[in-house]
Amino acid sequence: MEPLTPIPTPAAQRWREFRIQALPVLTFIAVVACIAVLWQRYVFPSNIVAQVEVVAATVITTMPGTVEMVAVQRFQQVKKGDVIAIVSVAETNLASAEVQAAQSEAQVLRARLEMDRFRASQVYEQERLTLLEQRVQLAVEKVTAQAAETKMRLQEELYTNSIMANGISSASPLTSSNAYALARIEFEASQVRIKQTEQFLNERERTLPRLMAENTNTTAILEADVIAQINRVSAATTNIVLRAPIDGVVSVVSNRPGERVMAGAPIAVVTGAKAERIIAYMRQPISSMPKPGDTLQVRRRTFKRQAATATVSDVGTQLEPISAVLLAGATTMDLGLPFAITIPANFEVVPGELIDVIYDRKE
Repeated sequence: MEPLTPIPTPAAQRWREFRIQALPVLTFIAVVACIAVLWQRYVFPSNIVAQVEVVAATVITTMPGTVEMVAVQRFQQVKKGDVIAIVSVAETNLASAEVQAAQSEAQVLRARLEMDRFRASQVYEQERLTLLEQRVQLAVEKVTAQAAETKMRLQEELYTNSIMANGISSASPLTSSNAYALARIEFEASQVRIKQTEQFLNERERTLPRLMAENTNTTAILEADVIAQINRVSAATTNIVLRAPIDGVVSVVSNRPGERVMAGAPIAVVTGAKAERIIAYMRQPISSMPKPGDTLQVRRRTFKRQAATATVSDVGTQLEPISAVLLAGATTMDLGLPFAITIPANFEVVPGELIDVIYDRKE
């Protein structure tokens, strides 16, 4: 008996069997591969959020006034020192009154200075004349000391030597011991007075020039205060020229010419065009504390997912509130440990851009 010819299986039946047996397995493998690729390229740890630091400088006026001119517009590039705006800080009548008040105060202070100089000169001359008078008294005291010494010598001879009268020696002294002792005490007292007076006069003569110098220093301080008052009023009656503190782009212009502004009001904001570092926050729970010098991977949220290896430069010491911009969909405030990351070379970022950080430091 001849074998029967196998009945051919239709292509539709073969496709049905493939879909039932092989396609689920292949789909599962493809999904796992896609998940792996997405995890490696797009998914980042949720406990770290980061943003490119924005360097911004606010241009403010230190005194109230009227905006006379605004020299820039939004998105205009400026250099450090460029004029941003001019503010007129005082009205004409008010400025005139302040100038007159300052001038009157300056005149009063100058009159007081002249009076102080005159008094200082009087004190100096009085002290100098007193010193000369005491020098004269010292000279008189020296003459008195010489007379006391002569008296003491005479009393000493009368007390210790015998006097020959008509060739007969007298055994008893011609003066008493009390008279001799009193003369000696007067001489020693005069010597002590002379010594102490000389020391006192030398010290007084040494400090006399300093008295005049101290008064001169006080006068110089008062004169500097007068000049400062005049300069303050002069500055308050002139226009304030506000200049750009850094190189960058004008991101905000808050006022227009003719508007009144108060002291401390922001006129414009200048944002740096080049970022210097990335500020990241490690959210709780913190399993591994970042340290300066640790390496990590930073990724831009672009289509090509540009990535680079960066280094931790500085680490904060306490948990700080995280900006709501970094916490997408968060309804409550969260805290994180801030740390700074250096921007790698050839890693083009925009200030304010959100950055994904992969930090897998192994102990």
